[in-house]
Amino acid sequence: MTPQGTCPVVCVSWNDAKTFCEWLTKKERAEGKIGSNQSYRLPRDWEWSVAVGLRESRDGPPKNKNGMMRNHYPWGTGWPPPQGSGNYADLSAKQLFISWSVIEGYDDGYPTTSPVGSFRANQHGIYDLGGNVWELCEDYYDGMSGGRVMRGGAWYSRTSRYLLSSYRLDLRPDDRDDNV
Repeated sequence: MTPQGTCPVVCVSWNDAKTFCEWLTKKERAEGKIGSNQSYRLPRDWEWSVAVGLRESRDGPPKNKNGMMRNHYPWGTGWPPPQGSGNYADLSAKQLFISWSVIEGYDDGYPTTSPVGSFRANQHGIYDLGGNVWELCEDYYDGMSGGRVMRGGAWYSRTSRYLLSSYRLDLRPDDRDDNV
């Protein structure tokens, strides 16, 4: 499901992502590109919220904040998303997946993943916080154990609920999927 080399890598589990961050940290420390006190990691749930423009409390587990901020999306407020907002379940996906429900009238031109940075950046200059693929976060969904947090929706997302900036999914750390 990664049609081009410039599309996000998919079918990577949370465990895979953590292993990659550890490998990259060791590699770049050895090359002198980062210091011994620096490392790569996944964003924390609250950091992802700040990046997408949410003002949420840092207190409590991510599951308690899931979907709580209504009418706030990566593109702003209001539904449906304006054209060019991101890669979501659209008319081009409907041509490939005929039985699918899609966001009526929306067409981003990509039936599955799109090249990174294909859509406009948000107010902080950050690309792709909505759609394309679900993004992994450092945190446990319930704050203590089990599944990990995913944010942002994916190329198959079509409902306003799943595309809220405050929406979170719970993912087992060893799960892989073509939308993560």
